[in-house]
Amino acid sequence: MKKSELFNKIFEKGITYEEYIKKGDRYLERMKNSWTTSKKEINKISQAQISRMNEKMLVLCIAENWCGDCANGVPVIAKLADVLDNWDFRIIGLNNLFKEMEMEYTTAGRMKIPIVIFADEDGDEIMRWVERPTRSYHLLGMLRNQNLSKEEFIEQYKTLDELNTPSISREILRELIYVADKASSIVHLHPPTKKPKILIH
Repeated sequence: MKKSELFNKIFEKGITYEEYIKKGDRYLERMKNSWTTSKKEINKISQAQISRMNEKMLVLCIAENWCGDCANGVPVIAKLADVLDNWDFRIIGLNNLFKEMEMEYTTAGRMKIPIVIFADEDGDEIMRWVERPTRSYHLLGMLRNQNLSKEEFIEQYKTLDELNTPSISREILRELIYVADKASSIVHLHPPTKKPKILIH
């Protein structure tokens, strides 16, 4: 099975953000805060940039309600998709993935979530964003280098504003906008053909 066919098969099983938040309430407050922050920040984006990102795309988010990183990231991409009416946005849980999907979308050999996949209307992947912002990885790496106990690590983690809402929501949005802008630009230059692609040299 071609990668695009696999993507389309899984995309069809995706659910809306409204359906997603009804599946669990463990991080509901964090998700609400992330949504509110995203809404404020998206209102600051110029109309020109909104229009530029608004190419027709299939946007799939692999996520689970029990995941703290998903509670930070899913509301951000959902809110961005909410203002881009040419995007078809869906969410799918890990439990609904085929084995092939797990193999296709691992990161460093692990299934990290959330994953946001930008694809054209044919289902051909263009770009993806994974798990958390780059700055968060840097900060977590610094903590890990301190050889803290698990309890100390968690305490230090909680004190870092950049790893919590609203700071992390803003950083996720900044990165997602960059990825979405680039994906839209690629779609604009290379629109899907719905036909076999023939490369001419």
